[in-house]
Amino acid sequence: MSEATFFLFKALMDIFTIGVVFNFLFRLLKVDYYNPLVQGIIKAVDFPSQILRSVIKPIYSLDMSSFLVALFVQAGAFYLAAMAGSLDYETIKILIWSTYSVILLILKMAWWIMLGGIILSWVAGDNFHPAIVLIRQMSDKLFKPFRIFLPPMGGLDFSPIFAFILLNFFQAIFIQFAVESGLPVWLSVGF
Repeated sequence: MSEATFFLFKALMDIFTIGVVFNFLFRLLKVDYYNPLVQGIIKAVDFPSQILRSVIKPIYSLDMSSFLVALFVQAGAFYLAAMAGSLDYETIKILIWSTYSVILLILKMAWWIMLGGIILSWVAGDNFHPAIVLIRQMSDKLFKPFRIFLPPMGGLDFSPIFAFILLNFFQAIFIQFAVESGLPVWLSVGF
């Protein structure tokens, strides 16, 4: 397999993984499924998760079938890298790397969603475009646990500060674990 072909397939697998992680986050955060953007992403990537979902039921809001699909797609991408000669093939190591890669992708997407929600609350507070509504809805659900401890004061919401601190803490931990496991950073979709 040539290097160009490998990177093409790796890019397609990473895009599919991002869609599956969005599906995971949609179910975790219980977004509005009537949003056309949500429906489009779910139609594009949910078929493998539906098959697994018939066997593995969600635990509360955690859709483990979507997580496992993302994990297997990333494991396939690492396997392709091993077949292309970019790294050595070890099954356990590839599964560990793909798990770290998916977790880091989830944390990175949550970071961008929270940042997008903050920016959109300033510049597009009354816009009802489906993408804007989705980002605001997802960011509000991510900030909600922090608003219990720190309600808005005088029109200012300080909960995003604590959400970002906690998210950066988890990112630092998982990046350290991933690097110590030998994860090739250039191959991981989560970096």
